[in-house]
Amino acid sequence: MLIEKIRADRLNAMKAKDEKKRNLLGVLIADACKDVKQPDDTAVVRFVKKFIENAKENLQALDKSGGTSTARDDTRREIDILMDYLPSQLTGDSLAEAIGKVMVLEAIEALPSNMGKVMKAMGVHYTGQYDGKEASELVKGILSGKS
Repeated sequence: MLIEKIRADRLNAMKAKDEKKRNLLGVLIADACKDVKQPDDTAVVRFVKKFIENAKENLQALDKSGGTSTARDDTRREIDILMDYLPSQLTGDSLAEAIGKVMVLEAIEALPSNMGKVMKAMGVHYTGQYDGKEASELVKGILSGKS
C-alpha cells in the first residue's frame, strides 16, 4: 500500500537526517490517516495531489512576492518529493487512448450526453493517473466527433 511506502520513506528520511522530507511526509501521513488508520491508495493519492496543488500555489505566491530563492527551492523540492507518490500520469495520446479503451470497455456511445459516464468510468479505471481538466477537454472532443 502507498501509505506504507510513505511511512517507510519517512523512516529513511529520519535516518538520513533529512528534516524537510521527514516533516513533509509526517504531515502527509497525519492528514491521510486522520479519518482512516489505513487509507487505500486512492485516498492517499488524493491527499498527495492536494499537497502538490498547495505547494504549486505557494510557489506562485513566492514568485509574485519575490520570495527568497531558498524558499522557492524548498517548495520545488516538496513538489519533487510528492511527485514520487503519484502513479505515472497519462497525457496527450496516451490519455486519449485510455479514454477510448474505457468507452469500449464500458460500452459508452460517442454522444455528447455521455460526458459524465465517460469521466466517471475514467475515475474508476484510471484513478489519479490523469489531469481531470485535460481529460475533460479530450472527452468533449471525442464525444463531439472532433477527435
